[in-house]
Amino acid sequence: MRIPAARVYPIIAVLFAGLALAQTVRADAPPPAASRPFLRVVVIDHSPPFSDRNADGLLVGFNIDFGRELCRSLGVVCSFDAAPFKQIIDDVAAGRYDIGFGNVLRTPDREQRLLFSIPYWRSSSSLVGRRGMPELSLEEAIRSRRIAAIRGSRQHAALLRLAEADPALHANVISVSTLEDLWEAMRDGQSDMAIGPTLNVVHFLLSDSGDGFETIGTPLSEDGLGGTVHIVFPPGRNELKASVDRALTALRNDGTYQRINRIYFPFDIY
Repeated sequence: MRIPAARVYPIIAVLFAGLALAQTVRADAPPPAASRPFLRVVVIDHSPPFSDRNADGLLVGFNIDFGRELCRSLGVVCSFDAAPFKQIIDDVAAGRYDIGFGNVLRTPDREQRLLFSIPYWRSSSSLVGRRGMPELSLEEAIRSRRIAAIRGSRQHAALLRLAEADPALHANVISVSTLEDLWEAMRDGQSDMAIGPTLNVVHFLLSDSGDGFETIGTPLSEDGLGGTVHIVFPPGRNELKASVDRALTALRNDGTYQRINRIYFPFDIY
C-alpha cells in the first residue's frame, strides 16, 4: 500500500524534529561518566552531622552532600571513602586521595604537607555537661572536673597543655577514641564534662542522646580551639585546588551551599 506524499512529508518533518531534539538534549547533558576525570575523596569517619554511615552502610552527612555538589560542579566523577582524622592528613599528603574533607584547620605544620582550599566553614570548641552545671572556663573546669576529649584532637591537646603546669591535673583528662565515646564517657560517669567541636556538640544536644545535657559557657576559639576549616589536597595539586576554590565560590553564590547547610544546621556555619 502506498502512503500519499501529502502524509509522508509531515511524518518526515516530525522524525527530523525528534532527531534534532534528541541531539540538543544529548549536547546539554553531562558527558558520560567514563569520559570524565576521576577523583578519590576521603571524609572523616563517624563525625555526624558532617559524615557518618546510615543503616545501609552508606556515607551520609553535610560533607558528603556538599562534596557531591562540588564534584558535579567540577564535572568529575568522585568516589567517597572514610578514615580517622589523622589518617586523612597522612593519606592525602601521600597522594592516596585527591581531596580530603577532614574538617581540617590550617596550621603551619600542616601547610608543610598539604594544600588548603579557601575556607568553607568556621570551627570552634565547646564544653558540654549535665544541665545545671556552673559556667566555668576551660582552665577552671580542668582543676575541678574530669573532662573527656578525643585523643589527638585539638581539644585534647589544649587540655594537655593546661595540665603541663600541674601534673596532678592529668588525672582529670579522660582520653577517648571517637565522638560516640565522648558522649558515652559523660553518660556512664567516666567524666563530668566533655569538650569537642561545637557543631558536633550541637548535633549531640539536638539528638535524643543529648537530653539532659547543655553547653557550658560560650564557644572557644583561642589557643587552637577554633578557626577556618578547609578542604585539603596533596602537595603539587595547585590546579585542582584552584578549580575547587572557584567551585566553592560558585556554590556559595548560587545558594547550593546554603541549601545543604539548612539540612544539617540551624544556623549558617560559613
